[in-house]
Amino acid sequence: MSVRRVQRRDPTTGSTREYWMVDVDYEHPDGRRERVRKVSPVPTRRGAEEYERKIRAELLNPTQKRKEAPLFSQFVDERWLPTYPASAGNRATTIKEKEGHLKLYLKPAFALVRLDDIRGERVDRFFADLTKKVGPKTRKNVRATLRRILASAVEWEILDTIPKLPRVKVPDSKFDHLSREESDALIAAARDAQEHALFVFALHTGARAGEQLAIEWGDVDFRNRKIIFRRSSVHGVVGPTKSGRERKVPMTDTLKKALEAIRHSRGANVFCDEEGKPLTIWMLHHRLLSASARADVRKVRWHDLRHSFASQLVTAGVPIRQVQDWLGHASITMTMRYSHLAPGSGTDLIKALETNGNLTATRAKAS
Repeated sequence: MSVRRVQRRDPTTGSTREYWMVDVDYEHPDGRRERVRKVSPVPTRRGAEEYERKIRAELLNPTQKRKEAPLFSQFVDERWLPTYPASAGNRATTIKEKEGHLKLYLKPAFALVRLDDIRGERVDRFFADLTKKVGPKTRKNVRATLRRILASAVEWEILDTIPKLPRVKVPDSKFDHLSREESDALIAAARDAQEHALFVFALHTGARAGEQLAIEWGDVDFRNRKIIFRRSSVHGVVGPTKSGRERKVPMTDTLKKALEAIRHSRGANVFCDEEGKPLTIWMLHHRLLSASARADVRKVRWHDLRHSFASQLVTAGVPIRQVQDWLGHASITMTMRYSHLAPGSGTDLIKALETNGNLTATRAKAS
C-alpha cells in the first residue's frame, strides 16, 4: 500500500498535527504515467488504504471528465487568501508579504490562467522573467508563495499534483557585527538611561527589533534573572514571535542594572515614550545612528546588534547549540553562519592529521 503517516508541527501553537498521505504512481494503458498524491480525508491507516483503492479505481475506470480548474485569480481571491493564511496562523507581516507577491508578480503573470495550466514552460518563462527583475531571495519567497497556493489546491482536491517549479539558489547572506570594544563604545555614547538600556538590551539578549519593541515588564523576571520573549511588534501590530514559540534568555548583571534604572509605571511596555506609547522601529534606527556617530563607530543596522550578540558569544567559546537556543532559531543551519568565529575554528583540531602521521612514521621506524 502506498500510504504513509505524516506529522507536521504547527509553529504557532506548537502542537503536532498527524495525517495520512496517499501516494499512487499509476501507468495508463497507453504507457502514460500519472502520479497522484493526496491527504486522506480519514486520518487513519485503514481510511488511507481505502482512499488509495478509490483513487486507483478512478484511474482505472474514469467515469467522468475532471471538473474544470478555476482561474488563478479566482481561486486566490475567493478561496485561498480568505482561508489559508488564517488557518496556518500566519503573522500579519507574513500575510502582507504574500499579498505583495500576488499583487506584484503572480497575478500579473497568472491571473487569467487556470490552475492546472500553471506548469511546464509557462512556469519556467515566469521565473526566467522574474530573474531580470528581482534578486534570488525575492524569487525564492515568490516561489514559496506560488507553491503554497498550488499545494492548497492539491489538498483541497482541485489539482492532482503540484507542478514542478524551478529551484532558486540563494547565496549566503552577509552580515555585519560589532566587536566587544565597539559595543562598549556604543553603550557609553548613550545620551540617557533609556537609550543606554535600549543598546544593552539588544546586545545582551539578541532580541529582534520587533521583540524588543513588544517586551513588557511582565516579561522581565528580575527574581530568576531571565528575559522572556512572548510576542513581537511589526508596524505597530503585536503578534507572536517569528518562530511562534516563547523563549528565555538569561539576564546579565549589566542588563539587570540598566533595566532597574528605567523602571516606570507609564504602561506595560518596557521601552516607551513619556506618554507610555511604545517606541517605533524608526526611533531605534535614529538613536543607533546618532550614537554610532558620537562613539565614532561605523554605521550598522539595528538587526546587526543581534548579529553582534551571537558573534561575541561564539567568539567567546559558547556552544553553537546554546546560541541557537537564545536566538530562537528553528534550525541550527541559521546559527551556523557564526561558526567560523569559534575559537580556533578547527585550526588546532586539523593538526591531529599531522600528529597521527608522525606517530605512524615513528612506529614504522621502530618496526
